[in-house]
Amino acid sequence: MNLLTRSPLILLIVVLSLAIAGCAGQPGQSQAGGKIQVVATFYPLYDFARNVGGDRVEVTMLIPPGVDPHEFELSPSDAQKIASAKVFVYNGAGMEPWVPQLLEGVGNKDLIAVDTSKGIDFIASKDADEPGDDPHVWLDPLLAKKQVIAIRDALIEADPTGRDYYNKNAADYMAKLDALDSELRLAMGTCKKRDVLIAHATVGYFCREYGCNQIAIEGINPEAEPLPADIAAIVTQAEEHNITTVFIEKLVSPKAAQTIAAEINGTTVNFNSVHGITLDEMNRNETYLSLMHENVQIMKTALECS
Repeated sequence: MNLLTRSPLILLIVVLSLAIAGCAGQPGQSQAGGKIQVVATFYPLYDFARNVGGDRVEVTMLIPPGVDPHEFELSPSDAQKIASAKVFVYNGAGMEPWVPQLLEGVGNKDLIAVDTSKGIDFIASKDADEPGDDPHVWLDPLLAKKQVIAIRDALIEADPTGRDYYNKNAADYMAKLDALDSELRLAMGTCKKRDVLIAHATVGYFCREYGCNQIAIEGINPEAEPLPADIAAIVTQAEEHNITTVFIEKLVSPKAAQTIAAEINGTTVNFNSVHGITLDEMNRNETYLSLMHENVQIMKTALECS
């Protein structure tokens, strides 16, 4: 359960913190160099904002390395970071369920909050216990382009004199996303297998774009562990489809995936859902693009693509 929805008292503390932050000087400007202050909730949005904003912005990633965004709990100090920024970048589609209440209490009325998935054709959850939309839009590079555009437009609104700069940076980065899309389209078009058995439901948009079939062990939120009957049903489905590979994710418990892999005499491989980056990956200067290129190779091997 998220911190903001856990207790009215906690929410009151957060709102009061925001009010204080909103009164504490001019928000959104760096003390050093006058850069536009941007807060992005989690890694891909942080990386997109850095590439579009370049030298004119200072981007802070709210959810730290090693923390799954699904499990993140907002604190008053986190709320103050957002309230002190000029631009707040978030994914939307329910990925950050605390955002609506947060924005109601923001003391900084000039804050530009950008829902980067607004207008995207969402995939609805198939799990009756988890109603809502699938938020993992960034794993489709073409949808990631829409998120980049939303960030570009917010930065132009915040800093109109940088319009040409932001437009050029966004265009350059979207060209790289187009190249990634072409690489994926070429690779996935040759696959002998089409079923992607994965720890939790992250690749719905990816599979919709590139013609694979997602079989998720856990739902959109990986906190909901599968029951023994669910695992048995997935084992049966895997055997019927001749699936021998189970995709696991670094920030999601591998226990259920490993159990299923053992039952089908299969193997597990790492797929990087990119929403949560590890500290080691940060230290290696990995990017959304480099991690997605690794995913291409992982998919090609697991799905027997040429």
